[in-house]
Amino acid sequence: MKIVVIGGTGLIGSKLIARLTERRHEAIAASRTTGVNTLTGQGLAEVLEGAAVVVDVSNSPSFEDKAVLDFFQASTGNLLAAEAAAGVGHHVALSVVGIERLPENGYFRAKVAQEQLIKASPIPYSIVRATQFFEFVNSIADEATHGSTVRLAPVLFQPIAANDVASVVGRTAVGAPLNGTIEIAGPRQFRFDELIRMGLRARNDPREVVADPHARYFGAELSEGALVPDSAAQLGETRFEDWLSRSTPPFPQEDPMLAEIECALHEPPPLKDNEFRVADVPPGTAMLVGEVTVFNVDGAFCATQSKCTHRGGPLSKGKLDGSTVTCPFHGAQFNVCTGAVLRGPATVPLKIHRVILEGGVGRVEVEVLI
Repeated sequence: MKIVVIGGTGLIGSKLIARLTERRHEAIAASRTTGVNTLTGQGLAEVLEGAAVVVDVSNSPSFEDKAVLDFFQASTGNLLAAEAAAGVGHHVALSVVGIERLPENGYFRAKVAQEQLIKASPIPYSIVRATQFFEFVNSIADEATHGSTVRLAPVLFQPIAANDVASVVGRTAVGAPLNGTIEIAGPRQFRFDELIRMGLRARNDPREVVADPHARYFGAELSEGALVPDSAAQLGETRFEDWLSRSTPPFPQEDPMLAEIECALHEPPPLKDNEFRVADVPPGTAMLVGEVTVFNVDGAFCATQSKCTHRGGPLSKGKLDGSTVTCPFHGAQFNVCTGAVLRGPATVPLKIHRVILEGGVGRVEVEVLI
């Protein structure tokens, strides 16, 4: 059958396309990069022609409260209308476990609104609610970082591998509509702080994880079971420990004496806290250097404070397009060479620093230029 995957080029979408194609379905990846825009309706009628099933695994480009609500309401409304016109017989949507338990979380409120639109539509549907993905460990830690400390509530946490999510969504897509909701989660429950500590330790991340019952998760204080599913949830097969071992580069096993000699002969001098190797920051990328983010803008290096002036989003994780960086949390945009705000919700410009290059090493001046 023809199955259109909205957000088909993303983390879950790309895995889903591969699985459906292996099973000889006509799986079509629909996203802005393929000429389909659910916010404007561009390309929807064309891509949905002849489709039996639509799977929506798309996500908002901004997590700011109003922006994310506007995205899911407009995108889902346009998509459902286009599906009705095309005669689509099954709408499948990926959602999140526990969204009704955390009304303080703007993203969760937006997902509730999306689910309400789907249930009110005449199109038969299936909603798959998943817990957080293993792949989000670093971004969760970044959001909860204050200085060198990661503060997390020690509540129950049951994340799942993205591969297992794609597997369940794929099975749901080729099955009969549920006209209801299922929940999926990983095979084991952890304490939130415990799992993030394991993930950082596996990557030699020096940040200290602290259990704080009042620590907020994207703006919401967590109760014991806020993020875990009920007892009827389907469980994925992949254990977090196994996923970590596959996704983390192995430490080389070698003679320590030989390693020491090799390092002495070939390793360059150690870098200072405010230095970086130019080769480690190719054009179009960014690197966190101490408390500063360094950007390579088409071969020229610019540096700003490390966190967004709106809600402290890690700019080193944001998308860099020319001299414009987009905060990964709420979509604020800045010029990384001048610090100027290009798009809200941020209103305060970034502090910028001078970068000096000497050979293959760059040095960030501590003094703020602006």
